[in-house]
Amino acid sequence: MIVDRALLPHTLGNWFGRFNTLTDVQMEAIPVIMTGRDALICSATASGKTEAYGAPAVELVLREGGEGTIVLIIAPTRALTNDLKRRLEGPMGLSHVTFGRYTGEHKEKFGGKLPQIVVATPEAVDSLIARRPAMLKAIRLVVLDEIHVLDSTPRGDQLRILLHRLENLCEQRPQRVAVSATVDRPDKLALRYLHDPSVVVVPGLRKIKGRVFHGRGTESMGAHLDDLAGHQLKKVLVFCRSRNQVENLSSKLRNETRFGDAVFAHHGSMAKNQRERTERLFLQAPAAVAFATMTLEMGIDIGTVDYIMLADVPADVSSLLQRIGRGGRRGDSTRCGYVTEDPTETHLFQIMFRLGKAGILCGAPYGFRPSVLVQQILVMACSQAYITLDDIRTIVPKDIQQELGAGACKALVENMVETDLLERSGTERFVVSEEIETRYNRGSLHGNIADGPSVSVVDRMTGDVIGKVQSADTNQIEVAGMHRRIVKGGDGRILTDATGGGGGPARFRSSSSPSTSFLLGRAVVSGLMGAGDGAGLGPDQPGGQFIYAVDKGHHTVLLHGLGTVGSLFFAHQVGKHARVVESNAYSTTITGGLAELPRPESGQVAGFVSERIGDLAKLASMGPWAKGVPSSMREAAVRRICGADQVAAFLQYAQLKEVMSVSPEIMDVIGGF
Repeated sequence: MIVDRALLPHTLGNWFGRFNTLTDVQMEAIPVIMTGRDALICSATASGKTEAYGAPAVELVLREGGEGTIVLIIAPTRALTNDLKRRLEGPMGLSHVTFGRYTGEHKEKFGGKLPQIVVATPEAVDSLIARRPAMLKAIRLVVLDEIHVLDSTPRGDQLRILLHRLENLCEQRPQRVAVSATVDRPDKLALRYLHDPSVVVVPGLRKIKGRVFHGRGTESMGAHLDDLAGHQLKKVLVFCRSRNQVENLSSKLRNETRFGDAVFAHHGSMAKNQRERTERLFLQAPAAVAFATMTLEMGIDIGTVDYIMLADVPADVSSLLQRIGRGGRRGDSTRCGYVTEDPTETHLFQIMFRLGKAGILCGAPYGFRPSVLVQQILVMACSQAYITLDDIRTIVPKDIQQELGAGACKALVENMVETDLLERSGTERFVVSEEIETRYNRGSLHGNIADGPSVSVVDRMTGDVIGKVQSADTNQIEVAGMHRRIVKGGDGRILTDATGGGGGPARFRSSSSPSTSFLLGRAVVSGLMGAGDGAGLGPDQPGGQFIYAVDKGHHTVLLHGLGTVGSLFFAHQVGKHARVVESNAYSTTITGGLAELPRPESGQVAGFVSERIGDLAKLASMGPWAKGVPSSMREAAVRRICGADQVAAFLQYAQLKEVMSVSPEIMDVIGGF
């Protein structure tokens, strides 16, 4: 089908008139979306995906008419909703449709009603369904932007439930369109969020021009930035692993490089006004550096970024592609560099780049987290004063019911009563506890993100909140890229003044450590030992069948590449026959040698999961409501998500290969594992 004025009568000129031609993804996706069919759109960053769904969304609104909300765009973060507002309000206005945000920070309405096209986070949608369902009844299209950020997380599982609840609420089933640049196994992802979907995958990765930088200390990072400035690179985005690293580098390097004071910080613990200030200043500055965590990893348009620097090894291949995709958005190539401290990090980067270029993301298995159902049950009970078992069954899609098994809803409710989350009110009704009702009334019950205690850092002169920290161990801290002196603390607030220097790190809310998947671990080890660099791997082919035994005298290093969970399971099995010295995602060191590999049975996998459920539940990101899930259901979910059966299946046919000597270069890499 041709994309012309017959297909887009109201938007072709307003949305695409300034371009010579439509992009490939627009030519392929727009006709599919206009048919009304559910669709997953996968294409590289900066390829025009936003316009590919934005123009059809406007056409739908103008065709349907009315003042209510017709299109709901669900974005994973508030920062992305802000960016979509900036980028789309111009063409939306030219098309004469109302457009705005609905988040915890911005609740934009027109004449007391939501706009015809509204962009919201999953938590905001949760709140709307519970508190203002009438505002959503006319929705005809739901867009899931940057779906990869939510998928395989508690928030993604929450979204699956919300989509089902929204479908039950609306006058007719809304069309669903999911969009992403990096999706692992797109066909399977599409089936989780869409019905009978059309999958549009537009291949193509912009050319990557990369180089290595050695050393990530403050002095080294300053030298790297000066080097880039000397090559006439104006806008540099540096991705860091932690908030503290962002704060440390941004505060200490301000006015210490050729970028002067145009050095900014951006992360999730900064206040909204500070994040938006960074985005605005970076966009407007002729030359600047921004240090960021994953908050700038997504499609936020902060203007032209000349260079991407990866200060740490990303959590996975998808994250690497998203990060380097932030650079060169206006051209056909991206310039990037990666910072390493040792040969191990260099090897990890090289393997991940090779996998990314081949389009192999090496994702982990998927499993639904029943703890999300606990949160949904509580919200529903609060919104309608009580809940019944039949009510609960209506909010669970059939595929999730099948995954959890018969009787899952009843078992959940009974356990929620035992853990004091629900109380019986008669024979069939259940009500929430007073504590839960208080949380609902405060608006803090709509999320599935574990959020620990925090205190607000306040500027004493302006009264503005700068950010949130867990605690401060010194009287001078680094927050929002600035040194600040603590003047007074108490009542959940720290009053501070800006100071010239000398700040130390604050304690920010910790994120869970990244977990290495089985497939990525296998690619890393196979590439190291010459069994392939990972570029030939399919999504279910773990890269060779060998586990390598490297002799180190009194110790043996078993190079397995089984990933984070696989390493725990392998050490659990091997520990029955040898003393385990240490173990990580890529190798396990034992005393002496190993005669043969373990061949674990299903019962041994179950025993391992039960024994290590605390550690594994954290790795599986079960969310803050896990206590409401019966232990047997929790263990079954963790087993699916962690992929322990995937590792056990590999061990059934894996072979142990003794390596008497390896090159010094390989030993240097092994030593860093």
